[in-house]
Amino acid sequence: MATLTELTTKNHKSFKISPRAHIKYAAKQHVINLNAIEIAHGATCFPIFITRNTQNGAWAVSAMTSFEIEQNLFVEKGIWQSIFQPSNLRTYPLYLMKVANGEKAYTIGFDAASDALNEIEGIPLFDDNGKATQHLSEITKMLENQITDMQQTYEFGKTLEQLGLLRAIDLHVIYQDGTVNVIKGLHTINEDVLNSLEADKLEKLHKLGYLSPIYAMLISLFQLNSLLTKNNLIDGKPKVSNVKMEVAKDDTLI
Repeated sequence: MATLTELTTKNHKSFKISPRAHIKYAAKQHVINLNAIEIAHGATCFPIFITRNTQNGAWAVSAMTSFEIEQNLFVEKGIWQSIFQPSNLRTYPLYLMKVANGEKAYTIGFDAASDALNEIEGIPLFDDNGKATQHLSEITKMLENQITDMQQTYEFGKTLEQLGLLRAIDLHVIYQDGTVNVIKGLHTINEDVLNSLEADKLEKLHKLGYLSPIYAMLISLFQLNSLLTKNNLIDGKPKVSNVKMEVAKDDTLI
């Protein structure tokens, strides 16, 4: 994540969110992070995997939107095509950021290097009196809810790891011209371990509310077929003939 600047009325009263900024951003995201609470809904549209967050080492939940970097098969002609839209797209281009030596643990920030905010056109963040507009208030509320959601996601990944429920896999994308793109760093649920869990551990997962997202993640893998179909419907894109999941040769939790 880029370095964030705190959003304030004093310095950014005239800021507006550029038209369709979140769609332009989404169009270049081949994976989109989800919170654990979003897995069940996300599984209706995307294949969902667990990945290691390179910034803090925690596990992250990711929805795959394309087999190729900086492409998103769910954005067509500037329109989001999925019935489900992850929360971090709905709050873009604003983020939670920690406050140094402040009374609050978090505040709202933005990437100053991004062109998603401007002072000319778009959705205003503050009114003429410097108060937050309804749009900013709604985003702020969603971001505040994400504090709890992110903690739940962290605990979800941690529990999966502790119970040995994560399996490292390589995704082999086989194109019709014979080339193969191997996507690494993905993890899914280890069904063998899940099916052999002791009753007390299954009960723990049930009480934590984790069984639903676990099974949703497994079901979401069938969305790889939908992703293949979406890819092959686009003129000019290399056609995919098959997608295979294989247990990573080094089956460790990287």
